[in-house]
Amino acid sequence: MKKLAVIFPGIGYTCAKPLLYYTASAAADHDYEILRLDYGQDIHTFCGRTALELEPVTKLALKRTLRQLQAVPFQEYEKIIFISKSIGTVIACESEKQFSLTDKVRHFLLTPIPAAMPYLKQANGVFFSGTADPYIPEKTIRQAARLYPEKTGGIFEGCDHSLEKKGNIMGNLINLGKVIECLQWMLAS
Repeated sequence: MKKLAVIFPGIGYTCAKPLLYYTASAAADHDYEILRLDYGQDIHTFCGRTALELEPVTKLALKRTLRQLQAVPFQEYEKIIFISKSIGTVIACESEKQFSLTDKVRHFLLTPIPAAMPYLKQANGVFFSGTADPYIPEKTIRQAARLYPEKTGGIFEGCDHSLEKKGNIMGNLINLGKVIECLQWMLAS
């Protein structure tokens, strides 16, 4: 059985950072081919974080992503998972839509930004957020969890955009373990 995991990074959160590195490793352990996307150095080093600042950057990253994904023979894969972080959550959901993959893709959305929240209704998968994420209001996260409890992989109290708390390395590793455990269950099902 052919399986594919596509990794959609954030702006400064590349595929080498812990949440994406270990989720990709978990997918590889379950015999998924791994495709790590890169939006370009200009996007990965972008400093803006407001919705207004992120909109044009997200559109540019999406345009670059769609070009990278054009050559992927999605029809050859029996299982496809999109693992995404931050702006990557918007790009992953929009890529699913652009390539008409609604019935094939499962999503693993890590710290979605507000622009990704409208996609939750249609997305097949789960999301993870921290309640102290400066890029999305806690009330938005809580509302999404109430509307989509079956899609709520985890809400991490007091955690930031990386699902971490400053000065709590052991707690941060436990959070990472919970994320990976959920992904492993998802990959095995």
